[in-house]
Amino acid sequence: MLGAMMAAVPSFAQDRPAKPADAKAPRLRIAHMTDPQFGFGPGKRPNEKYASDLRRFEREIEIVNSMKPDLALITGDMTNNHNDVKKDWPRLLKKFEVPVAVAPGNHDLGNSMTRPVLDRYLSVFGYDYKAFDVNGWRIIVGNTQFWRKTELKDELAKYEEWLKDELAKAKAYGGRVILAGHMLPFVDKINEPDNYENYPKSGRVARLKSYLAAGVKFYLAGHTHRMITHGYKTLTILNPETTSTNFDARPHGFRMFDVADEYDYSYKFVNVSS
Repeated sequence: MLGAMMAAVPSFAQDRPAKPADAKAPRLRIAHMTDPQFGFGPGKRPNEKYASDLRRFEREIEIVNSMKPDLALITGDMTNNHNDVKKDWPRLLKKFEVPVAVAPGNHDLGNSMTRPVLDRYLSVFGYDYKAFDVNGWRIIVGNTQFWRKTELKDELAKYEEWLKDELAKAKAYGGRVILAGHMLPFVDKINEPDNYENYPKSGRVARLKSYLAAGVKFYLAGHTHRMITHGYKTLTILNPETTSTNFDARPHGFRMFDVADEYDYSYKFVNVSS
């Protein structure tokens, strides 16, 4: 289903056997977009809120296409109400002129993920987790909703096994590994208590250590509707603004992530307020 979704845009390599990254591989440019969350933004009535969010995001797609990144990455919450996910997204995915990948958010799958809601999401996007290569980097896109309450115990077990295997293979990329997911491992402090925005504390440090062991250099997240940059040891965590409501009074927009290695990268704001 992913292939059908991306038929109108250049494809990127998927599911290749891991191989060492070329030290001279070209720079990687990712348009890091998140939380368009149609229906959450400004307006007095639900249809006005939805329309204003949709209008901004369509403008964002136009800007991304004009900048021609290697990848457009959306880290979750495509709509405010998961019942709306089929309303505009099949059309919007076709508007991208660059490869696009998405990670599901809590508003896409619900705070307690169920089979019907997951199936509806999959009918639009084709996958809820995926790994692929772009410019010598391994990109691992995850579904962090598995770490909330869910009835999908078998699916959770499959996901955990898949992620473990992908991280093991990623070691061969020599540090050229980027992990993406909606929820942040932590927002302010590594030992902060469980809340709506972070990984469960019970497995937080163990997951972060597994990322480090695999050579993950960057974690691209969403969820908070505010700009956050911090890290854990050699892992850099980046969280951009959104075209929906921002909680830190920032303008609406996204971040162009331009990276060569863990020390040579930029994360520049692109304003789409209008």
